Amino acid sequence: MAEILHERAEGSPPRTTRLGAASYVVAVTAVFTIIGLWALRDFVFNENFHTVIPNKVYRSAQPSPASLERRIKEIGFRSVINLRTSEAKASWVKAESKVTEAYGVDLHLIWLSVFMPPRATFRQLVHLLDTARRPLLLHCERGVDRSGIASAVAVLLTGGSVAEARKQFGLSYGFVLWFCSPDLPQILDHYENWLVARGWSHTSDRFKQWVDNDYVPYFYRARLDPLEMPTSIVKGKAAMLRFRATNISPQPWRFSSRQDRGIHFGVKMNPLAPGLRQEIELRGGFRDLTVAPGEAVVLELAIPPLESGRYRVLVDLVDEGKKWFSDMGSEPVIFELRIEDSNPATRN
Repeated sequence: MAEILHERAEGSPPRTTRLGAASYVVAVTAVFTIIGLWALRDFVFNENFHTVIPNKVYRSAQPSPASLERRIKEIGFRSVINLRTSEAKASWVKAESKVTEAYGVDLHLIWLSVFMPPRATFRQLVHLLDTARRPLLLHCERGVDRSGIASAVAVLLTGGSVAEARKQFGLSYGFVLWFCSPDLPQILDHYENWLVARGWSHTSDRFKQWVDNDYVPYFYRARLDPLEMPTSIVKGKAAMLRFRATNISPQPWRFSSRQDRGIHFGVKMNPLAPGLRQEIELRGGFRDLTVAPGEAVVLELAIPPLESGRYRVLVDLVDEGKKWFSDMGSEPVIFELRIEDSNPATRN
């Protein structure tokens, strides 16, 4: 009988070796899965409830009324900060309000998203966390992103370091960078950069100083200086607005020649007399240009012929399709423009 030989190709591992490698991969995957599930146990099974500062500040996902009542009894909460809304109309807010009212607990409503908040909203959050009665519970829907930044602020206000504040964006709270927005943790980066630039270490007073004066969401902060700003125009004649815009944000501005994207020079004109048409929006500054922090650009915008009357004019920058800078806390220039039927200097 002919002997049949099965030869293994040179360099090919034996089948037992391949099985061993596969088993190793499976085992390692299982170990990391178990570790991950253990780290996420409170996120999955316990409404993501955690202690931020013992006997003072706690965080969680949206609690059920029964769970909120139980925790009020156990911990003695005197304040609850709901980060999901600024309105009290939602059914889950009414249910939460019913429980807090029954136990004399203050309920504060403030709306955050997973993006860096406007300056006024962030100031409101810091003020609440600095003044609300303790112990307090703060929560959003899942207890991850928004609760993370609020908890980090609470840590900073009580003297904890920036490194300690960063721990509030950890795996045990459900914060997984690949699935969660990185925007809110950037607030801590901006604050730390501000400290480094001044050679300072963190204190709660310095943090509050930064929030009041130098917190900027993204690139939404400009100083607008008028170069040509008429306050009276003869009806039927066009006029020009010219401003110097200085970038006082920590990030560059990117102007665009396209009308549907990028940053532009923007104006809103609202009539102050009845019978005139509604708000008019104008645009200028259509160019492809990057303005670095600290740099300035001169921008022009033509005011078209308008009906006679008085107009409230708001001069600002706009991130097309996203935000007006003033919506995020930048200071616009506001003045009154009068459209005259004739030139006052030529009247008899």
